[in-house]
Amino acid sequence: MSIILNTDFVGKYAVSQSCYDGLDTYIEKYEKDFLVRLMGAELYLLFIADLDAATPQVPQTTRFLDLYNSFDIDESNCIRSSEGLRQMIVQFVYFYYSRDINFEPTDSGMMRTVSEVSSILPYTGFNLVESYNEGITNYKEIQWFIRDNSDVYPEENTQPKEYTSGI
Repeated sequence: MSIILNTDFVGKYAVSQSCYDGLDTYIEKYEKDFLVRLMGAELYLLFIADLDAATPQVPQTTRFLDLYNSFDIDESNCIRSSEGLRQMIVQFVYFYYSRDINFEPTDSGMMRTVSEVSSILPYTGFNLVESYNEGITNYKEIQWFIRDNSDVYPEENTQPKEYTSGI
């Protein structure tokens, strides 16, 4: 059961609607992987079991809603902020999907897809590495929250993830 949908890819993370079939494959592949690494296998299964059948993307209990929703928390001399689980997964899926969509495996190896009728878009100041690193920032903040509240999440087995400097 997925917590994000292909219709979540809008604005800064927009993809062509004609690509939704391929995008579903990426959601299926990367959502579970990142959530298992973030929470641990046991906590992940409890999270998935907590999703409401009527609104499949939304957990029902406070302990999982706290991870799912965005937060801003004063911690010592800093502010801990997360855009929430949904946004984190959108950022990671967007990164992998957008990176891979421009390349195609062939008998001769990987080939870059080039279209004669397309035009180069102006640089918007946002790139794929930023998308991934924004996902990592959310990942690390949610990871901090889980560890800081270990009495609420005794099943946690969160794994570290690092920023990237390139693709």
